[in-house]
Amino acid sequence: MAKNNRILFVEGIDDQHTIWAICVHFNINETFSVEIPDGEGKIPTKKSRHNELGGIDNVLKAAQLNLIAGSSAVERIGIVIDADEDIKARWQSVVSILTKAGYINIPASPDSGGTIIKQDFLPTFGVWIMPDNQIKRGFLETFLAFLVPENSQCWEHAKNSVAALEEKPFIKQNVDYTIKAEIHTFLAWQEEPGKPFGQAITAKYLQADMPECQNFVNWLNHLFVD
Repeated sequence: MAKNNRILFVEGIDDQHTIWAICVHFNINETFSVEIPDGEGKIPTKKSRHNELGGIDNVLKAAQLNLIAGSSAVERIGIVIDADEDIKARWQSVVSILTKAGYINIPASPDSGGTIIKQDFLPTFGVWIMPDNQIKRGFLETFLAFLVPENSQCWEHAKNSVAALEEKPFIKQNVDYTIKAEIHTFLAWQEEPGKPFGQAITAKYLQADMPECQNFVNWLNHLFVD
């Protein structure tokens, strides 16, 4: 099966490698590619500038570009995006693109198990909003926190260490990225410190067998494999 007919667009390399590691762990059939779109919403080429790849705007551009009737040979397309600060606003951005593309039966809110929409003469479309399609705000790192081993003393210590720093005057972040700091701190204290997210899953520092990850895998299989 040609993977260029089934494409999953993601915001960045961390998302891409996380999903690749999950697919390997669960032995998901390689029926689709995982791509980081360029500034035009297209699959990058060798000439693409790395600093222009990814991000929410480019992923939404990629969705819009591939959902225009007759403009693409893609038969199934998915996007994985962060809820960031407001899942409702993120969902409305997706709904706007789907409506313009001609989709009719669009749910009022994202499905908790990941949304998949089918319509005649248009690509099957799926969207997963990190972390779990329900939490009002969150990121890839919020999803990865679900994969921390249960009763991990290292995780508890990582969270406490980050909490102790949050009120310090030298902390400059204006947005609450606590979960990002917690995940990176947790991974910094593993046997091989600082592994990227995908490698951390492969090394089992983050455990892909958790129920929240299984929900994501089910969505991938329904969208791209079944």
